[in-house]
Amino acid sequence: MKWIDESEIDLRQFSGEELCEKLALEMYESDHEKWFECESFIQNALFILDFDTVSNMEGFSTPFDGYFSSDYYEKIINAFRAIGDKHDADILSEALRLDAHYTKRIESISDDAGSEAVHDEFCDKIDELEKGFYLNTDFDMWSLLYGYLEENIR
Repeated sequence: MKWIDESEIDLRQFSGEELCEKLALEMYESDHEKWFECESFIQNALFILDFDTVSNMEGFSTPFDGYFSSDYYEKIINAFRAIGDKHDADILSEALRLDAHYTKRIESISDDAGSEAVHDEFCDKIDELEKGFYLNTDFDMWSLLYGYLEENIR
């Protein structure tokens, strides 16, 4: 199989956790576009790792923040669903819905004060959603990801 740097790799030498660690260490060393050439299960892991990295560095993010396009955010949501994490996928889906709704509202407001008030309302709703996300709970999303990778390695 081709790895993200286009080298050949035998994934059977890794556990799910080891593969996840390898991806996390090497994912930003290659062109982001190369990710889309990987097997779908590797892409899903990369999307989750990318979201996790941004969330840990910048906070829970939606397309409004500029780190992810709406299409890419959908891929992140689908990745969480693929590993069996419906709860976090639903939170991200709601965040994306709120993002689209509030972006339209903010764009339609001409004065800064009104725009700021709507943005604050949006941030409050996102903050509330974030409380239920795996980063802020005892839920072990990682075991789902490791298991998903192990299933697909075989």
